[in-house]
Amino acid sequence: MSKLRLTSIVCLAQNKIFVVTLCCVLTFIAACARTGGKNYFPLADGAKWEYAGQSYSPEGKPISFHATAKVDGETLINGKRYFKHITSSDLSGSSEGGKGLEYVRYYRVAEDGIYFRLGNDPDRPELLEMPLPIPIGTKWLSGSTEVQAERVGTVKIGDREYKDCLKLTYRQHGVARSLENYLAPNVGIIKIVDMNNTEPKSTMELTLEKYQP
Repeated sequence: MSKLRLTSIVCLAQNKIFVVTLCCVLTFIAACARTGGKNYFPLADGAKWEYAGQSYSPEGKPISFHATAKVDGETLINGKRYFKHITSSDLSGSSEGGKGLEYVRYYRVAEDGIYFRLGNDPDRPELLEMPLPIPIGTKWLSGSTEVQAERVGTVKIGDREYKDCLKLTYRQHGVARSLENYLAPNVGIIKIVDMNNTEPKSTMELTLEKYQP
């Protein structure tokens, strides 16, 4: 197998890993969280977020990504109310073409945090996704992932400006990869940056194109 082909396969695998990570991270907008009196995770049945972005293959070829997140009703699990959240990705801009993945989680908002159940096994015990209020400058664990929130002020996306934004950084011990989410009050996630520091190194970025509350 040629080195070029091997590099392309590695890049494709990284792109698919990114899509899985993207689906997981976008599900965070399925909750209502307030910090400093501002709601960084607005929730309403029928709410929808549309994202677009781009990365580059080792040969320099641009690879386009699209993703959608939406809230699709409410349900009761073990007597507790959960919001169903669906994320889907589109890899039609890649050399492989076709659709990506669909990912479902069920979210519950409590006074002390956001809890979730996996969509493929809702009977498993729920897990804590994020403490509330969001602790600024303090690290916490979401499963095996270390998360830290910080204030970043105004973030510009195209011709739009979002004020009072937060940045959430996700890292796993021993993994040379990090992911950053930028969140705006009353909107949710507006920007995602995935940085892979293993060879071939890559950075992928998605930004919000449309939000329907």
